[in-house]
Amino acid sequence: MAQDLDINRVQFQRYLRSESFPKPNVLKRICDYFGVDARILTDLLTPEQLGMISAGLYHTATMPPEMAAMREAVSYCVPDQNYFHGGNGLPDGVYQLWRGANSRRDCAVQLLIRVHTLAAARVVRGYNARELGPRHLRGIGRRREFRGMVLRQREGYTMLFFHSEPSRAISLIHLRVVELGLESVATGISVLARSEQDHGNRITRCLITRVEGGWRDLRKISRMPAFIPWDEVPQHIYPFICPRDETF
Repeated sequence: MAQDLDINRVQFQRYLRSESFPKPNVLKRICDYFGVDARILTDLLTPEQLGMISAGLYHTATMPPEMAAMREAVSYCVPDQNYFHGGNGLPDGVYQLWRGANSRRDCAVQLLIRVHTLAAARVVRGYNARELGPRHLRGIGRRREFRGMVLRQREGYTMLFFHSEPSRAISLIHLRVVELGLESVATGISVLARSEQDHGNRITRCLITRVEGGWRDLRKISRMPAFIPWDEVPQHIYPFICPRDETF
């Protein structure tokens, strides 16, 4: 995080321990990074406001036009159904996502995503691999971040993702829960909304498995290469994500 914000790590630790407070220009970078208003850090908040912040419902800033437009569109499109109800088959937690690479045909991609529940809605967050972006943007976490929502369907789940600039793309994953040995995983397809390209894929097979081992396992997975050659994909994962004779 300190690297993404271009802040000295020792100084950043002082901020976290309340031994120092960031200057206005640094405070703005921090607030832009997390997408919050500076008053969340500078104003005295009531217990009710703190509760709303923890639920992801409190915003001190005026809603930007693009956010208002998105909320208006969702209100128009969604019928009187609860698409967030019923998350037992896909509980909150951190998952390892495996899928065929969109930019290459000779390998798979693995990365981490986090599913969690706000006050009512279920959301998902992750980061694209550094190797996918331009070299001058690879260290900027905010540019690599993608966020989305987890929607419960009659059969399975759909994750709808919105990717940050400079890609500004939309993608989705449709999953159904299956048994893989003694653990439950979710498998399906991943779709990237873009024009057709000769060297890549727009639709790939995918699988997610929940990471149960804590920070040690998370750190181990986060240090794995993003691109995995097909012959190095774990044998229990490969059948679910390998390319087949499909037409799209």
